[in-house]
Amino acid sequence: MTGFRLVALAIGFGLSAGAAMAQSASPYDMTYALRDGKPTTLYADMSEASAKKGTLPGDAKGIVLRWCRDEIPFGSWQFGSRKAQLGLLDARWCEISYNGAVGNVPGKVLTPQ
Repeated sequence: MTGFRLVALAIGFGLSAGAAMAQSASPYDMTYALRDGKPTTLYADMSEASAKKGTLPGDAKGIVLRWCRDEIPFGSWQFGSRKAQLGLLDARWCEISYNGAVGNVPGKVLTPQ
């Protein structure tokens, strides 16, 4: 094999190995369910002291994560274990949408589907 072919082959293997190492999508490119299966209050702001906007049913699935405060670090999420991902959610409040309703929940109630 020529030197050029060897270099091209090495680059190809390196790129495919890097793609294979990613464990999950961005936290904002997936859907969520409620972690404990119990109804959860949807708040107007990122605090339990804020107005209540409604309730998510315990069997809610397909919850879309719009953003969290503090932002979830993508690298920690994508390369972290399931336990690490849940830990990242536990430390945040998140704005979500579900069946047309938009509101806030503590991240500790969410689990990736």
